[in-house]
Amino acid sequence: MINQLFWDFDGTLFDTYPKMVSAFVQALGDLGIDDVEIDQDQIYVTMRQHDVGTAIRKFSAFYGIDEKQLRKLNRTHQTKLVEDALPFPGVKEVLELAKSMKGRNFLLTHRDDQAKSMLRKFDLLDDFSGFVTSDQNFPRKPQPDSINWLIETNQVDRKKAIMIGDRKLDVAAGHNANIASCLFDPDGTIVDSGNPEIRVTEINELVPWLTNK
Repeated sequence: MINQLFWDFDGTLFDTYPKMVSAFVQALGDLGIDDVEIDQDQIYVTMRQHDVGTAIRKFSAFYGIDEKQLRKLNRTHQTKLVEDALPFPGVKEVLELAKSMKGRNFLLTHRDDQAKSMLRKFDLLDDFSGFVTSDQNFPRKPQPDSINWLIETNQVDRKKAIMIGDRKLDVAAGHNANIASCLFDPDGTIVDSGNPEIRVTEINELVPWLTNK
C-alpha cells in the first residue's frame, strides 16, 4: 500500500503557474521590455520543463537585462500575485484519502512559508504531517536531502511513499530518495518525464491507483 504522499506545491497542489508567468511578465516590463517582445508560452514551458531560476537566466540573457534585478522584481510580483491562486480540483480528495488509509501527507516545496499560509486559507494545512520549505535551506530538488529528512524524521516506510510533482525534477527527487514518483502534467508540457510510476492529468486520477495498490 502507498499511503505516504510527498507533495510539491507550485503546479501540483496549487495552480500557481498562470500567476507566476504574469509576475515574470510584469518584472520584464519593469525593466523596459515591451509586451509585444514577450512570449508568455515560452516562459511557462521553461518554468515547467526546468524551473524559475532557468527562466530568469535564459530571459535576462535573451533581453540583455540584469539577472539580479529580474530575480528581485520577479520575486516581489510573484509573492503578491500567487496569493490569489487556487488549489487544483481533486487535491482535498486525495489528501483525505491518504489519511483515511492510515497514511500521511508531507509538503516539499522551493517556496517559502507562503505555501503554508495558502494551505491554511483553504483549510488544507491540517491535512499535512510535515513540511520542508525554502526557509530550511535544503539543497534544491532533484537532490533528495529534503525528502530523506522528512522520511527519517517521520519514520516513513519508503515502500509506502510517493513523490507527487509537476516537473521532471520532482520525479527525479523521488527516485533519488528511493521512493516512487507521480508526474502531474495537466497539459502535456513534460516530454521527458523521467519514468514516473504513474503519470496523471488530473490529481484525482490518483484515487483509483492508490486504492488498488
